[in-house]
Amino acid sequence: MKKSLAILAVFGLLAPVFAADNALNLDSRTARTAPAASAPAQVAAARGGDAPAAIKEWTVMVFINGKNDLELAGLYNVNMMEKVGSTKDLNIVVEQGRMKGQAGGDTDLDGDWTGARRMLVKKDKNENKITSTVLQEDKVVDMGDYKRAVDFVKWSKQRFPAKRYMLIIWNHGTGWMDPRMESKGISFDDETGNYIRTAQIGKILNEAGKVDILAFDACLMNMAEVAYEVKDQAQVIVGSEETVPGLGYPYDLFLGAIAKKPAMGTEETGALMVEAFKMFYEKANKNVQLSAMRANKVAGLGTKMAEFATLAKEINDVDALKAARNGVIRYDAVGAGSDPAMTISFYGDIWQYSKLVADNLKPHAKAADLKAKAVSLQEYIDKDLVIYNKGVGKNRANHQMAESHGVSVYLPPAETRVPQEKLEGIFEAPYTDFAFDKATKWHDFVTFLYGAK
Repeated sequence: MKKSLAILAVFGLLAPVFAADNALNLDSRTARTAPAASAPAQVAAARGGDAPAAIKEWTVMVFINGKNDLELAGLYNVNMMEKVGSTKDLNIVVEQGRMKGQAGGDTDLDGDWTGARRMLVKKDKNENKITSTVLQEDKVVDMGDYKRAVDFVKWSKQRFPAKRYMLIIWNHGTGWMDPRMESKGISFDDETGNYIRTAQIGKILNEAGKVDILAFDACLMNMAEVAYEVKDQAQVIVGSEETVPGLGYPYDLFLGAIAKKPAMGTEETGALMVEAFKMFYEKANKNVQLSAMRANKVAGLGTKMAEFATLAKEINDVDALKAARNGVIRYDAVGAGSDPAMTISFYGDIWQYSKLVADNLKPHAKAADLKAKAVSLQEYIDKDLVIYNKGVGKNRANHQMAESHGVSVYLPPAETRVPQEKLEGIFEAPYTDFAFDKATKWHDFVTFLYGAK
């Protein structure tokens, strides 16, 4: 989509932060460089009974579940937040979790504390030590329980009220897939074996109240299925169709820009987050994608997708369906070891898939109608749904990340050797339980596509 003048003006805020000394010292940050050891941060006596602070423009809430192999990453990201710190217009509030004994990533740095800490992030010049005052500390906590996130959001809103709220859910992500195996999830807690399910992301906001921006610093989360669960509880959704590198979001870059212009519009703020992510990873030479979507347009996306799928099933041009299934850009839901060519992955870009189906249609009485529905779907994604979208580099299947248009969906793997029942056997609950499928019957279309051989 074309960038608005307002968005272009906002992006000017990123340049001085991006160019600042040490703002992007990538030589020392190739694998989420760990902070140096330090004494435990001071714990404040207050634990939530204090009177709330003055109302600011923004409260940014970051739920950092580091009770897994991302512990070091959590320490690094909080240090990046401290480069900006809370201001007279901006609260940066963090819940950070840590543990001992996880498989990979365990560290004794920064005091080697365990459990969860809640902090109002304060500015400092030490990138190797977290100095923000701890306002609450719990030694026993399940950060894979969505109710913990609910409590954090409620606590943050009570203690640090604002005109607008942003919630960032930080951890591993597997898109909409809630797996049976104890290996992945959004906000996965290695200590308890629990994780936040797709529908529970919506419950967080339903129970804790709406936010203006919901962002996922986690892999694969900008999917139709996920967006449908939260569409009524946020204004803007920010996330990636693809995996997010270990460095995560460039917090110092986009928070620094928000601190400089806190009154910028909510959509402009979402777009700024995407642009900051793109700028950071271009310099890091990483292959990435990030997009910001309008939550109130997600239902319309479902309607357009259902109309397209219904007519595609009726026409049943098997060759066109196979060409799209084999040609669409897919995202790394399986991993390089098991899926080097990304043919087993079952996540694909909605925009590109519809275009490939339309481009490969044979003559048919209703072919023109399906092409029109494909164009209507694509235009809706570009003009109505997606505020801003950026892709950098190529994936290992040689697709340009710029082929991504901002939102993905469940599509059968390109390799027909992976049967539907085998794939869906790993799901913890049926796909048909999702709000997205209840509205669109997309699973019927997926099942139809599995049969198109």
